[in-house]
Amino acid sequence: MRLHEDKYIVLHDLNEVLSNAPKCNPGVSELALWDAVGFVLAEDVVAPFNTPIMPRAIYDGFAVKASEAPGSFKLVGSILIGQLPNRELRSGETYYVTTGAYLPKGADAVIPEEEAIINGDLVIINKAYSPGENIDEVGSYAKKGQLLAGKGTVLTPYILSALLETGVFSALFYNKLNATIISTGSELVKPGTPEDALREFMRGKVIESTGLLIKWFMNNYMPYAAVSRHIIINDSYDEVFSAITRGLSESNIVIITGGTGPSSIDYVHDALMALKPRYYVRGIKMRPGRPSTVAVFDDCHVVFGVSGHPISALNALSLLIEPFVRLMLGIVSTVPLPKAYGKLTEPTEPGRGLWRQVRARVEVSDYGYLVKPLKVTGSSFTSTLADADALVTIPPWINEAGSDLIVEILMLRSRVFNKRRS
Repeated sequence: MRLHEDKYIVLHDLNEVLSNAPKCNPGVSELALWDAVGFVLAEDVVAPFNTPIMPRAIYDGFAVKASEAPGSFKLVGSILIGQLPNRELRSGETYYVTTGAYLPKGADAVIPEEEAIINGDLVIINKAYSPGENIDEVGSYAKKGQLLAGKGTVLTPYILSALLETGVFSALFYNKLNATIISTGSELVKPGTPEDALREFMRGKVIESTGLLIKWFMNNYMPYAAVSRHIIINDSYDEVFSAITRGLSESNIVIITGGTGPSSIDYVHDALMALKPRYYVRGIKMRPGRPSTVAVFDDCHVVFGVSGHPISALNALSLLIEPFVRLMLGIVSTVPLPKAYGKLTEPTEPGRGLWRQVRARVEVSDYGYLVKPLKVTGSSFTSTLADADALVTIPPWINEAGSDLIVEILMLRSRVFNKRRS
């Protein structure tokens, strides 16, 4: 049975919708850092002690007492990175040390190897050096109690390296959100063998790609949400209702593609209304993707409805879904989207008060990116994604985006650009 209460889409302000993102606490777990890349820190991480814990050499060379240079020193051994000195440095002695190696007690300077003269077991230094020269002092990397990474930070490989260097090996992280992707459309076929796909294509079927795009996007730019299930269902109220209900029981985030428009075979609106969400909007002021839907059921269960067209879905992902989920988890630092700024070389269509994304080609000049909008309209021209280098993001307060306007672009690919001289 269909529930035709309202078939009109009321466009809502994007920022107003984002401000209604609930605060989700999916629970926390203590994880070893090397197992936690992509997770969100549930606590501030501070330096457990001063690092380095002992003075370290910043060059390959000779550890000496600075007050004895210039002079001749007896070479009594070597200390490699990863080794601890086995005794204190005595007067007139030197140790050969490699970059990053700890200095023996009593040494307060390192003479670079190329600045020393080696004669058997004697090392001759011909100039004076100051205490602390060519070494990293205790605590020069981080002081005990210093904030290293704040709560809400997504652990990246870069941050991981920094934390390991300062002696942090575990922390509390929010559990990942589970996500279900539901692709609706009786015309859709799951990719199988190329032969099967060709046969279905020639029969008028559509090889599903939007759900695959969403999954790829989330894996790369939303690592704190794990896609656990992706299904294809027919255009049927019962199937849509059942799939959303199951998705909410198994996942925190449900993304349903297709079925969000006002036509008689679009059932997402009716199914969501029947499930009685706490907060619900149908229609966002953006193009493409105006029929996008958000339904919040509790702090950690949200359904997003997006167009079945990949271009519209991509717009919804970058402008709506990614920032909405980021706000849910209180994320303050995360994996960046591949965004940049460039200068329009031609005007775009008027905005009519909508956030909009325009497909474009990109060239590189001496002064940065030059952005040429593609002369296409409509999100159904999916093939233009293969020709586009970027999506131009234009905010609603800019109605006329003319030539020479500096705009934000979402890079879709990095090709070998032929540099254009301005």
